[in-house]
Amino acid sequence: MNPKLDAFERRFTIFGMMFLTGIFRLASFYTSPDALNDTAPMSNPLDKVSSLLQQFLYITTLLLLLARGQSTVRAMIRDPTVWMLIIYTFLSFLWSDFPSLSKRKGITTIQTSYFGLYVASRFTMKQQLQMLAWVFGFIAVFSFFFTLAFPGSAIEAGANAGSWRGPFTQKNLLARFMVLGAIVCLLVALDKPEKPKIAWGSFGMCILMILLTGSKTALLLLIMILALLPLYKLLRQKDTLVIPILVLTTLIAGCLTIFVVEYWIEILAALGRDPTLSGRTNLWEIAIEKISERPWLGYGYQGFWLERGEAEVIWKEEGYKPPHGHNGYINTAIDLGLVGLFLFLLIIFVTYARAIIWLKNGNTSIEFWPAFFIIFLLMYNITESTIIEFNSIFWALVVMVSLSMKRVKPRRTTMIYPSYPVDSS
Repeated sequence: MNPKLDAFERRFTIFGMMFLTGIFRLASFYTSPDALNDTAPMSNPLDKVSSLLQQFLYITTLLLLLARGQSTVRAMIRDPTVWMLIIYTFLSFLWSDFPSLSKRKGITTIQTSYFGLYVASRFTMKQQLQMLAWVFGFIAVFSFFFTLAFPGSAIEAGANAGSWRGPFTQKNLLARFMVLGAIVCLLVALDKPEKPKIAWGSFGMCILMILLTGSKTALLLLIMILALLPLYKLLRQKDTLVIPILVLTTLIAGCLTIFVVEYWIEILAALGRDPTLSGRTNLWEIAIEKISERPWLGYGYQGFWLERGEAEVIWKEEGYKPPHGHNGYINTAIDLGLVGLFLFLLIIFVTYARAIIWLKNGNTSIEFWPAFFIIFLLMYNITESTIIEFNSIFWALVVMVSLSMKRVKPRRTTMIYPSYPVDSS
């Protein structure tokens, strides 16, 4: 390969990943530091620049995909369910209350998806992680100094006063990036890179930023995923049911812990005399009622949480305007119905099953990434909404992970039976 073209593609991919995190928008300058403030965000002058960068990103990606048609097709067919969900998401404009919006956002989701396809078809899993480590390491360092320089914008006020959000709209978004960053940087560091100090330093910065965001959910999730590392290592060495059972137990315990920590006020309120005090649980109840009105197809992609839309009922009840349902699964069912939710869960199930086979057949820390990412995605969506987002690194990563794993067969293992002494008498 032409060295100059290779260098360009690597830098271009890092730029694309950075763009999909939204860091270039410096959104905290133009949004209230109080998460419950319903004041419309100020006009962001960087949006015009972002729009131009977006067009550059997706046009260039498309040209690079077309230039490598054979490898593109090979990657595409690794998981047809991904494309079923993407096409279904786009077609949801047909039944959306806001068809033009759903269609426009659906097209952008297709573009986000083919960026993920490009990365999966062009780079190995190891190369992807190395680039992601640079991206999240930069975000950690930049967010740290950005917050020190502009504390009035980068530190939240109100209910989350003192929590760092850096250049992003809220602390939870920064925390999500830092959890992913910590996982990626750790796996790269364990793979004995050429510059281990940079990898370990980036890992440390991500941990520091998680603590500064004050996000208990992020910290718990990271601890739980790191606790799975030795279990997954044992899974490589031993063919026994005990390890999968321990992994499943850890996952269930982690989900319950995150749920209780995130919603302990709501849980206590629901057990007390006035259950209406429960904030998000009340939001979920109303959202589920709205799902029951259109259970199969939903309200159309991005066609619910809008002014003059069906979300008005929820906003009136809640007393403020949440932009989503604070639960990825509920949000997906609202947008795309139970059909869309089923397709997403099918992708996750198939990808995780392949991730375990991939992990067992590998011999480096890199093969842990698909399993860790799927766990991250499943558990974070208990409290946040990161499923099928346009212009989002999270959805691009779903596509990258699911399409990067070549089909592999489980290793054949020889069962060892106990030997007994032969009675010669």
